[in-house]
Amino acid sequence: MGFFSSLLRGKPRTYSSNFSSYRSLRSGQRKPFEPKQSPAERKKQGGFFYKAIRVLKIFAVFALVSGLAYLSFFTSLFEIQKIEVTGNEATAAEQSTLNESLQEHLGRNLLIFKTRELEQKLFEEYPYLRKLNVGRDFFHTLTVNLETYENLANVRVDFENGTQQLYVVNELGFVSGTGSSTENLPTLVMDVTGTDLDWTALETLESEESPETTEGPEPIKGFLLNQELIEAEVLKKLLKATEDFEGKFNMQILEIHYLKQARELHLVTERYFTVWIDLTQDPALQLAKLKKALSTLNIYEADLEYIDLRISGQNGEKVIYKSHD
Repeated sequence: MGFFSSLLRGKPRTYSSNFSSYRSLRSGQRKPFEPKQSPAERKKQGGFFYKAIRVLKIFAVFALVSGLAYLSFFTSLFEIQKIEVTGNEATAAEQSTLNESLQEHLGRNLLIFKTRELEQKLFEEYPYLRKLNVGRDFFHTLTVNLETYENLANVRVDFENGTQQLYVVNELGFVSGTGSSTENLPTLVMDVTGTDLDWTALETLESEESPETTEGPEPIKGFLLNQELIEAEVLKKLLKATEDFEGKFNMQILEIHYLKQARELHLVTERYFTVWIDLTQDPALQLAKLKKALSTLNIYEADLEYIDLRISGQNGEKVIYKSHD
């Protein structure tokens, strides 16, 4: 009986989940698809509340801008209360003058102050300055920074009556110091004999003794501070020629003479002979001519009085010189 009973029951069944049943289960748990709303639809649904929020935002921005504008232009938040002028010792006089003259701008608004316009105006008044920067130091200070050109040389001016005056000149050839010299700067001897200098704007220098009671040369007029004494290009040419000579010939220059009327440069060397150079021509070419002549002219041993490089020969290499008798 047991055997026939088992045949009648058949094989035992085992149940397992398949893909169809899993999909049915997942589909029953999935939420229905809801399409996203566009901003326009959300705005429509928001109605009055959405519009109220928008109006409040616009009002807040307007209030903020209005408040900042009021603080900036109708209060003392950016009012100029101090003028600060700075610079080196060479600009001490200008600093004092500007500190006084710029007081008229106190009380003006620092934000809208036209600094570039003031810079241009001051440069017209002080053309000898290298830099003149006008700026703002928030919240109440207008700043001005001054910078002068670098001093390049001492200049001793020899006048027709035998009087001499000593100056210091900067890169522009403007007078930056009077009556003294600066160490470590080359000294130019400037002969103005025969030149028509514009003395009308120059200050009359008083002699130590009154010319009414003593005989002697009449008082002459001298150059003032920040006045042009020598053209900038000429000054650079003189110093460059001097530097080139010392470099090419390994010989020190003791004195640099500039003959303004003749437009010549005379270099007095350590061997006490003078080299004459024509400033209307290229000094470098004239020195190169002397360099080529060293094979026949020994400038380091010859007893020379002067070497004249001003004369041009057919081949451009003519060198004239004179020995001591």
